[in-house]
This record gives sequence, structure tokens and C-alpha cells, in this order.
Amino acid sequence: MNHINVSVTVERPASETFARLESFLREYAPEAEMTLTLRAPFDLTALHVGVTLQRDVVARFAPLSADGHAYSVAWQPVSAGPFPAFGGTIFITSTEDQPNASIVTLDGHYHPPLGVAGDVFDAIVGRHIAQASAAELLERIALYIDNTVVPPVFA
Repeated sequence: MNHINVSVTVERPASETFARLESFLREYAPEAEMTLTLRAPFDLTALHVGVTLQRDVVARFAPLSADGHAYSVAWQPVSAGPFPAFGGTIFITSTEDQPNASIVTLDGHYHPPLGVAGDVFDAIVGRHIAQASAAELLERIALYIDNTVVPPVFA
């Protein structure tokens, strides 16, 4: 298993962020599950090529506390490919220097696909795919929390 930890700062106090995260999950994962397309962009500048891998995953969410301060999250690719399975936690913390902001963090572990060959794949490119996938999901949630764009579209 390999570790991922990504965070984003949102322009809402922690109490509002908790409420917005709960709203996001009620809207997009009413049965505690959603199917979404995760993307992992690659910039191969030396080759003048930009590539984006994408894969549909089924994500499941469950509250870890009654107050909505933390949720478990796990996703599994719908079909085989280079996207890893992931299990972790989404949690919210206050910022010390910005009272009207908070930090949303996704922390957990993923399992490289492809068995033993996956370890080699992970060292070359798999870690980037896992990190980018986690960051993209967290960014979608942050956009919803900040209410700065139309809510993200899921598969």
C-alpha cells in the first residue's frame, strides 16, 4: 500500500465547510455511493504532448463521526486499467491564520494495480495517477464547498 495526502484551502469557516461537505454528499452520493470519472493529466513537455488518463470509479462515503467532521472514502475502478483502488478519510480543519477559511484533506492509501508488475508501474507513473486522481476529487469537492462554479458533473 502507498500513502496519499492532499489538501485544499477553501474560503469558508470550518463550520460552513462541514455543512457544505454534507450537502455535497447528499446531492452526489445520496446512497453513500457515486460513480465518477477521475482524470490524471500528464504534461510531457519534452515531447510537446499533453495526455490525460481517465477512468470511471465507484466511490463510497461513510461518516466517521456524528458531527460530519470526517468521512471515510473508498473507490474502486469500474473496469481494469492503471487506476488504483483507494481507501482513506476526508476531514476538515480550521486554519490558524485565516478565520474565514478551512482546509479539506484527503488522506489514505491506494493499492497499485497489476500485482507485482504494479510496483514497477507505480514507481514510474502509477503514483502520479493516484495523486492526481485524489487531488481531482478533492478539487471537485472544494469547488462545491466554495460555490465558485457550477457543481461538478459525475459519470
